[in-house]
Amino acid sequence: MILCENDIQQKQSVMSFGIGYVRLLMNERNEPEDFIFEEINPAFEKLTGWNKEEVTGAPASGFTRLSKAGILYWLSLYSTVRGSNKTQETTQWVDDLQKYITITAIPAEGDFVMIVIRESAEEAVSLAQDKETAHILEVLDPLFSNSRDAVSLLEYSSGKYFYVQNNSIHQKLTGVSNVRGMELSKLVGRYTGKQLQRYYEQCMNTGRPVSYEQEFNFAPGKRIWQTEVSPIFGSDGIRYLLLLSKDMSELKQMQKDNELLSRRLKSMFNQHSAIKLIYDPDSGHILDANPSACRFYGYRKDELCSMMVQDINMLPADKLRERFQSELAGGNYFSAVPYRLKNGEIRLLDVYSCPISDGDRKLIYSIIFDATDREIYRSALLKEKELLKTTLQSIGDGVVTTDKSGRITSLNNVAQELTGWNHLSAIGRPFTEVFILKNEETGETVENPIQKVLDTGRIIGLANHTELVRLDGQAIPIADSAAPIRTEDGKTAGVVMVFRDVSDEKKHNRQIEYLSFHDSLTGLYNRYYIERILNKLDTPENLPISVIMGDVNGLKIANDVFGHNAGDIMLQGVARLLEKNCGENDLIARWGGDEFVVFLPRTSAKTAERIIRNIKKAHIAINESGLFLSLSLGCASKESMRNDIQSVMRQAEEYMYHQKLLDSQSYRNSIINTLLATLYEKSNETEEHSKRLEKYCHCVGRELQLSSKEMDELSLLSLLHDIGKVSIDPAVLQKTGSLTPSEWEEMKHHPEIGYRIAQATPELATVSHFILSHHERWDGKGYPQGLKQKEIPLICRILAPVDAFDAMTNDRVYRKAMSTEEALLELERNSGIQFDPIITKILIQAIKTEKEAGRIL
Repeated sequence: MILCENDIQQKQSVMSFGIGYVRLLMNERNEPEDFIFEEINPAFEKLTGWNKEEVTGAPASGFTRLSKAGILYWLSLYSTVRGSNKTQETTQWVDDLQKYITITAIPAEGDFVMIVIRESAEEAVSLAQDKETAHILEVLDPLFSNSRDAVSLLEYSSGKYFYVQNNSIHQKLTGVSNVRGMELSKLVGRYTGKQLQRYYEQCMNTGRPVSYEQEFNFAPGKRIWQTEVSPIFGSDGIRYLLLLSKDMSELKQMQKDNELLSRRLKSMFNQHSAIKLIYDPDSGHILDANPSACRFYGYRKDELCSMMVQDINMLPADKLRERFQSELAGGNYFSAVPYRLKNGEIRLLDVYSCPISDGDRKLIYSIIFDATDREIYRSALLKEKELLKTTLQSIGDGVVTTDKSGRITSLNNVAQELTGWNHLSAIGRPFTEVFILKNEETGETVENPIQKVLDTGRIIGLANHTELVRLDGQAIPIADSAAPIRTEDGKTAGVVMVFRDVSDEKKHNRQIEYLSFHDSLTGLYNRYYIERILNKLDTPENLPISVIMGDVNGLKIANDVFGHNAGDIMLQGVARLLEKNCGENDLIARWGGDEFVVFLPRTSAKTAERIIRNIKKAHIAINESGLFLSLSLGCASKESMRNDIQSVMRQAEEYMYHQKLLDSQSYRNSIINTLLATLYEKSNETEEHSKRLEKYCHCVGRELQLSSKEMDELSLLSLLHDIGKVSIDPAVLQKTGSLTPSEWEEMKHHPEIGYRIAQATPELATVSHFILSHHERWDGKGYPQGLKQKEIPLICRILAPVDAFDAMTNDRVYRKAMSTEEALLELERNSGIQFDPIITKILIQAIKTEKEAGRIL
């Protein structure tokens, strides 16, 4: 139906204007990211079909009646108006409304935009055209529904082409399902659209179908279409174009692939360095030859293609016919076939053949390699193999070879003698069946050297202490090396093992090793052996490891008075004494001159101390003089792998030196005596004072179940705690009145001075920190470090109340002695203040017990 001009004017006269106010929502960069309808009039509701309550007051992004593309379009329009501050008007087909709309957008104050919408006048004009369009679509419906090609209908309007409809094939290939109203270039792109318009204009101008081929970049991928454009005439001429597009993409790709494959095959045949021939198996006629074949045989291509295979192949005619039949049946490899070249030279060739089809007949395609040099090398290798076999049989070591599965392939004469197996019975047997290898120390089976070489591809040697168990059961020590037998391509084809009887060598080595590892005088291990074995001994399974260090006291006297022979006898006696008191798993060594060391694996410090006590009970007479040689012994224990065994040895040595200091026969004891004599001379301290301290310290120590080492430390500290007073002015030490502040400060330095004296004397180093801390107080008000409670070493906490009690109960230059009862009350008052409360309680009880027994010193 065609509308007259009056109808259009009448329709326009009743058109309503939809008016709405929009507020833009801005992000932190002051860019619009959404919008809100603040108000719309009823006409706006009618034109859009939207409900005012649904639309207003909320961001448009949450409005389900607007598509994402629609929101972006409206937001872009509003952003342009706001940015330019100018009114914009446009007429568009709006997908969300499914109609043409004229939109006027007017900038308002701030982020507001007023919009006025109305139905486009073009919509009224198109009403008549819609009926014609519907009629055409109805006629074309079978084509759209049933065609296997892409079908689309275009409408020409105002110099542009718009899609009216497309079928499912078109939708699948383009990736666009709804093209209605879409302008051509929007689907195919601007550049491609301009190319297609030329074909469409030709069709419109001539009224005849036009064909073209075009490549498209659609979303699903590139496609190549062959399209026929047909005009459809309407009431006012050609208004529609029908497009039938056949997808040629796969066909074009196949053509391209076939051309590429053909070029590749031709290049492979002509450019390959291998010799290639194609011939007829029935007649032997050579049909084609590549340039490599021409160069190798010495013929031109036309000469070769006029010849028969029989003209160059040296096989007898019957053998050649058999080969042709084998090639047709799929037998594709022939080795060292003789061929004659044009110059008369005979070469040995490897031929790889396969049947190929050439239309209705089968041909043979052969790839040929020159194997002449290889065959010459193989012949030389056979000669070398015979020479090698002769050599292996004549050498003095045993030689055995295996294949890659570890089965024996040969034994030379020496190998047969050493194993007890003869050649014939051993061949083909697994290596481990003939060669039973064990560790001579543990009896455990040794890892198969042949398999190890096969697995790693490397040369390996047998571990030390390996024995070969002969066929008769006799075990002999052997040494060997095994190496891979490699093929031309570097692969391992087997293993060769060379071995020898090392019984005499091991016997000689054991003698040398014994002399190297043992002390010739005592028969004990020497220091060299300990240093070598220490890492093996220092393992988690041996924890705890205790170490006893011993030093022979007075050995020099024995040597000087009774001669070195007597000293040697005494050293041997010490060795036997240590062996008697230690276990068979303990390691005893002469560490140097008069020093011995004992390592006790899996032995606690407590057990080690018991062993020391047992050793000390023994007396070793020096000749017949009635004198006895004494041992100074010290021990330490390694409880964790975090501890260093060397540190443990040094600690045991230090404790040994402490013991020597306490030994009246020890030279180092003179150091203590000298220092103590000086102290006694300068101050009121006496040897009796030290003895009393030692007695009561030991009482407390026994109650606390201290170790012998700690008891020794108590004794040493009782003797040496005030040793620093040797540097104090005697006038201060012997002053009868109160000390001045400066004198008191000088007096308070004596723990530090004593500490430095002890530190400078290696034998006293371990008690130096006790000397430094012996005037610390339980409440932290002591000196010089201000330690408190259990920060103070236990040894010092024991000495403090004992020293105070003895000072209180004996006369001093500045006061008279207290009674025992008064002194005990003073201790109780200072318990938990100056003294450790637990130790003070133990001491008070011990003193009371001693007093009751009448043993107060």
